[in-house]
Amino acid sequence: MANPVPLNPEKRIADDSSMIDGKNGVADPEPIAGTMDDLDLEQMGYVPQMEREFSLIQLVGSAYTLTNSWLGVAGAFTMGITAAGSAGIIYGLILMFILNLFVGISLSELVSAMPNSGGQYYWAMRLAPRKYARSFAYITGVCNLFAAYCTTASSSIAVSMFVFGSVKLAIPEFALSAWRVYLGAVALNLVAGLVNIWEKAVTKSVLVGLYISLLTCVLITIVLPATAVGHTDAKFIFGTLNRSNGWSSDGMAFIMGLINANFSFGVLDSAAHLAEETPNPARNVPKAIMMTVIIGFMTAFPFACVLMYCLTDFESVINTPTNVPILQLFYVAYGHRQSAALATMAFVTISYLCSLFPQHAYQARMCWAFSRDNGMPFSRYWSHIDPSTHVPLRAHALSVCIVFVIGLIYIASSTAFNSLITGVIVFPYLTYLAPMICSIWRGKNQPRGPFHLGIIGVISKIITVVFCIFTVVMYSFPYMMPVTPSNMNYVTVIYGIALVYGLIDWFSRARYQFKTHNNEPQSNELCETSS
Repeated sequence: MANPVPLNPEKRIADDSSMIDGKNGVADPEPIAGTMDDLDLEQMGYVPQMEREFSLIQLVGSAYTLTNSWLGVAGAFTMGITAAGSAGIIYGLILMFILNLFVGISLSELVSAMPNSGGQYYWAMRLAPRKYARSFAYITGVCNLFAAYCTTASSSIAVSMFVFGSVKLAIPEFALSAWRVYLGAVALNLVAGLVNIWEKAVTKSVLVGLYISLLTCVLITIVLPATAVGHTDAKFIFGTLNRSNGWSSDGMAFIMGLINANFSFGVLDSAAHLAEETPNPARNVPKAIMMTVIIGFMTAFPFACVLMYCLTDFESVINTPTNVPILQLFYVAYGHRQSAALATMAFVTISYLCSLFPQHAYQARMCWAFSRDNGMPFSRYWSHIDPSTHVPLRAHALSVCIVFVIGLIYIASSTAFNSLITGVIVFPYLTYLAPMICSIWRGKNQPRGPFHLGIIGVISKIITVVFCIFTVVMYSFPYMMPVTPSNMNYVTVIYGIALVYGLIDWFSRARYQFKTHNNEPQSNELCETSS
């Protein structure tokens, strides 16, 4: 890492209490240190470059809007309902909430001790044995990049499908085509990309997205069951394990259905990559992560119950000509009234669109942070912070272009593209493995932050490691049986692409250029984050 730059006394802020509380966390555009947060960052070996614009509520807005748990239920609805029926979705959400609470606790402990925009790869660098630190960190960083790009690409395609599916419902003779959906995703990414040029626009957009998402979820949860012309019973909602994916085993069918519920808690690490843009990140980022999990379940679970309550025509929903099952469910529930279904879908689409704004911020920060440590080809160019907009503009532009390229997969094969949903889940979990295992191995000999739960934290990390390994293995199985080229799970191909890229870049460049960090054991007094 870069050598720490000494503080300029003339740049220090006089009010120490405001520095501790994180109320005065805005730095000058030039790379200077002005707060206790900047001191912590300098002790890690970095020059503070980003302005601390994200307040706690804005950080929560960014983390929650990006994850948008109830929209995860809507976005991967078919995958869950065809795998294990209503019970698979309902009980899957409960199980995923419990497991991701442990994941959230584990992430919160690490980011509280080491608040750095690099997130998981930086933690792996600090905690791993010196012999393996660079390779562990590099692999983690590559997986984190793939997680970010899979998230944005899949979300933009999903929003575009919602738009064109609504057009199909309104105009039945309209021809759906992959290239139209792709071009729609390109337009949506351009809009989100323009918003992310200015950091203040991002901080405001995530708050708007938070309010729209919560309001839409509450309205649908109340209005849909109240106005639905038909409904199911409690036995269907909580007691039906309806296998429609060809698996002969109820257990495997249920596991495949967990992809839907797990998608609702994907990318919990996003707040960690905003640590250098948040006052008092050692406290605020853990709050954002834990609130994302809790609010996510509080919105996703009742929303899923309502959908199952109104799912009176299963075959029509999964075989809809709009290719948007959730839209068909609205249409059937409202008694085939187009206007009501389209109006409801419009709110869902806008909420999903708002998730693209923090997703672009997430991928840009990850690309910038990784480049700052020479983890990317031409890192010197991508690690630049634009002085006028205060964002990593070059890394942002690169990330948008990469998402455009990934989206082309949808034109080639919609089935292959659907595997990106699995990638959104699996790649983040891959990034958790190295820092969690190394943290468990370190024991008490590691940095500690304000968020530290002792033995509960250790148990959480052990559960997280087991859960991550489980998802990587089980979610790689085919969704449906028997397996054909049209229903194959192509996430293993995405693994292969990530592996080939990582190996080529590592042996040709990164093993010489990717920076290491002095990860010798340090005392808690030196490692504790300022409270």
